[in-house]
Amino acid sequence: MKIFKAEQWNLELILPLFEQYRLNHGMLENPERTLTFLRNRIRFSESILFLAVDNKQQAIGFIQLYPRLSSLQLQRYWQLTDIFVQDCSNKTEIYTALIEKAKEFVCYTQSRFLVVEQGLQHKEIWESEGFRLNPKKAIFELRL
Repeated sequence: MKIFKAEQWNLELILPLFEQYRLNHGMLENPERTLTFLRNRIRFSESILFLAVDNKQQAIGFIQLYPRLSSLQLQRYWQLTDIFVQDCSNKTEIYTALIEKAKEFVCYTQSRFLVVEQGLQHKEIWESEGFRLNPKKAIFELRL
């Protein structure tokens, strides 16, 4: 397995995997819009996407990080919003490797903070990787 930062020329490799991720979360298939979304995130450096490929160069997983800024801490931090691994015998190992790659990247950017915006379905993995649930924070949403 190899994990690397995705670039524009990797979009066709990422697209089916990202669509599968969206379908697993109850979204409707929309490859054209998904491709545009991914292209813009990478083109404008709005997110960092790491892609895991197997020995046959097939995409098997990804993790996506978005940069954030903290006025109180006067520094950048990263938000992990998306992580997905196809069903396979070593799924947990791939999850762990992708999370490790994200940690390395966050440290490389001289940030010290990585937050996860996901449900509690992978709570055990997050906790085993050193993440802790912050009971003092809540997310409020407003749809306009």
